[in-house]
Amino acid sequence: MAAPRMVARGARAGSIVVARLAYGEDLLASLQDICRREKIRNGVVVTGFGSLTDIAVTGVVGPAFPPRRFYKRTHPRGVEILAISGVIADYHVHVHMVLGTRVRAFGGHLEPGCVVLSLAEIVIMRVDGVKLARRLDPATGQKLLQAVRAYAGGRRPDQEGSLISVQKRLARRR
Repeated sequence: MAAPRMVARGARAGSIVVARLAYGEDLLASLQDICRREKIRNGVVVTGFGSLTDIAVTGVVGPAFPPRRFYKRTHPRGVEILAISGVIADYHVHVHMVLGTRVRAFGGHLEPGCVVLSLAEIVIMRVDGVKLARRLDPATGQKLLQAVRAYAGGRRPDQEGSLISVQKRLARRR
């Protein structure tokens, strides 16, 4: 059974951070670092663009629910970031991108291994007034966005959200 819809009320726009990442930086690790340093516990990746030497994106294959098949793309190398957006919940950065070459566009869930080429310019807005977190959904094996009353104390932010991890988790159930 699918998880019910979640709507968090009372959110308001907070401060905005504009960042330019440099050659060789890992895009996901850099976004995680910026969120920690700038104390963006909850937020949104508003926009961004740039270029990547190496890519790593994942996504779902087919319409079956719950999704059980996923792809991982690591080629081609040398692509443009055409669009980027996402949600930060309890410092967990969940981002999707559209990437392009001279002949096609494709996209997916940002994974470790996307390396900045000449630049990546990203705008992140903190979201105040709500507490957000990602919690494991037993039906899909994914960590879904939830509004929470309080954060679990004394633990580091959970950054595991890869669709490859979801696929492995689902395979263990069979």
